[in-house]
Amino acid sequence: MYVKNHMLPKDKLTLVYIDESIGSALEKINKGDFLSLPVFDGDEFKGILMKEAIFRYYFETNSMDKTDFLDDVKVKDLYNEVYKSILETEIIENASYLLKEVRTPFLPVFDVKGNFTGILTHTSIFNAFSEIFGLGKGTRILVNLFDIPGQLAKLTGIIRKENVNIINIAVMDAKVLDVYKVVIRVDTEDVNDLINKIDKSGFKVAGVSK
Repeated sequence: MYVKNHMLPKDKLTLVYIDESIGSALEKINKGDFLSLPVFDGDEFKGILMKEAIFRYYFETNSMDKTDFLDDVKVKDLYNEVYKSILETEIIENASYLLKEVRTPFLPVFDVKGNFTGILTHTSIFNAFSEIFGLGKGTRILVNLFDIPGQLAKLTGIIRKENVNIINIAVMDAKVLDVYKVVIRVDTEDVNDLINKIDKSGFKVAGVSK
C-alpha cells in the first residue's frame, strides 16, 4: 500500500498563504476545526501553521491589541518552515514510522519531480492500517503459534483445505518466549467448524470475534 493511495490530495485541502493575515488564517482553522494547515507561497509549499503557535504567540506578547494582532501579524511570521516530507511512492509503513518519530500533525507529500501533491495525516494512517487488517470484514480468529518452521504454512493449509477465504493475516510477537500471535480474518459461514479443525490440528485458538 502506497502513500498516494491514502493521502489527502492538494485540491481537497484548505490552504493558507504566507502573506495572509493571522486573522484570516485563524478563521480558516476554526471553520474547518483544524489544528494546523499547509502554508503556501503561490504554488510552492512552505511549511505548517499550527493553531497552538498562534495562541502561544499572542499570549506571550500580551501587550498587543487583539485586533492589531489578527490584522497585522502575517502567516509568514508564525509558520514552521522546518518539516519532514515523504514521497507519494513510499509504502504506508514508512510514513507511519516517520509520523510517529517527528511528532508532526501531517506529512507533506511530494511526487518524484518535487511537486506538492497532498498531505498524509494520522487519521489517514489509521484508516490505511484498518484496511490492511480488514477491520469490519469477516471473522477474526486469534491463534497462538509456536516459533517452529512451517507452522504458519500448516495453519493456512488447514484453512485452505476447508475452502475458506483468508481476508487478512498478521503475525505479532506475543512477548512470550517462542510464541507468536497470529490474527486471521476469514470469510466463512461456519466459523465454529473451522475453529474445531484448527484445534484438532494442535493449534491453540485464543479468541474469536468480529
